[in-house]
Parts: sequence; C-alpha cells; structure tokens
Amino acid sequence: MLKIISFDMDGTLVSSRYVESVWLERMPELYAARYDLELEEAKERVYDEYMTVGSGRLEWYDLMYWLAYFDIDETRESLMNRYLDRIEVYPEVEETLQMLSEYDLVVTSNGARAFVEIEMDGIEHHFVALFSTTSDFKKVKGSPEAYFDLCSHLGARPEEVVHIGDHRYFDYEVPMEAGLRAFYLDRERMESGPDVVHDLREAAERILGM
Repeated sequence: MLKIISFDMDGTLVSSRYVESVWLERMPELYAARYDLELEEAKERVYDEYMTVGSGRLEWYDLMYWLAYFDIDETRESLMNRYLDRIEVYPEVEETLQMLSEYDLVVTSNGARAFVEIEMDGIEHHFVALFSTTSDFKKVKGSPEAYFDLCSHLGARPEEVVHIGDHRYFDYEVPMEAGLRAFYLDRERMESGPDVVHDLREAAERILGM
C-alpha cells in the first residue's frame, strides 16, 4: 500500500535556474577574478574541473569543497544568497501537492542540505521531511543504498514509497532497482510510457489512479 511520495528537487519541484546561477555563472566569475582570466577561459577551466570529479561523487555537490579547491575567498552563504530571486517553483507544484496531501510527502535530493532548505522556502510546509542524500546519508542517488536509507529513515518498506524526478538514472532506474515505484519526469516530452510523466500534475493523476 502506497504511503509516501518522494520528490526530487531541481528540475522537478523547482527549475535549475538557481543552482545553475551558483555553479555555472558565479563560480566561474569568482575564479576569473581570482586568477585574472577572461570569463570564457575561467568557465572552461571550472567546468573541466567539475567533470573530473563527476556527479557520482559526493564532492560534486559540496560547495565548500569547490571554494577551497579553487582557493576562492567567498563564503557559502554569500554565494548562495546572491541569486535567491532566481528560485522558480514550477507552476503546477502547489496544485500537485494539494492533490497528494493524503500521503506523506518528502523531498529526496542529491543537492546539499543547504541548497534543499533554501530552495524549498515557501513550499516546505507540504512536506514531512526534506532529505539531502549527499549531506544526510553520505550517498549519491546513483546507489540503491541511498533509497534504502531513505526508507529506513521513514520507517517504510520500499513498495510503500513512490519517487518522482527528472533524472532517468538517479530518479527512475535506481529507485526501481531498490524496490520503490518510480516515475520519470520528462518535461521536454521526449519520451512516453507507463512510468513517464510530463509534469507533476500528470504524476499526481497516475498516483491517484493506482
């Protein structure tokens, strides 16, 4: 019996504009200033360094790690607070969360807890828990163990949890492997199928029809 609905965050509940501003815009600007480089060269160097780590490692999500790695004198708070006006909740989110209010709703993100908390401001009251797998479990969602930890923290069996997210591997294939039910959120409408949804309202309708 379904009891809990888990949502990814960036690209699912909120757009990626805010996190991209922090990681892909401001970080290269700070790097360019630190090493007296043109912005395009700084972007190339920063992006290359990101890719040498890759999204499968915890360091990828750790802003303090990168500030120290690049030897940039900037606080995490200053960097994260710079773009608060770019946090964008998708338009169907409020309706979707109300539609699913009979269930326990949680957020399960790879993003660091500091990002999760700041991006959820204004809609956090809908959720019984917010989880950063990298901060709270020290695992990336590329591992089924991250979802086992989620279920353990919630006191639920995998079959009692549905996860919804926009990353086919992290948010669909891995939770399915862990025994959860999952929906892949394809906002670009490139795919279709019984486990593919194109916005969160469609996901809610599928869940309510289960």
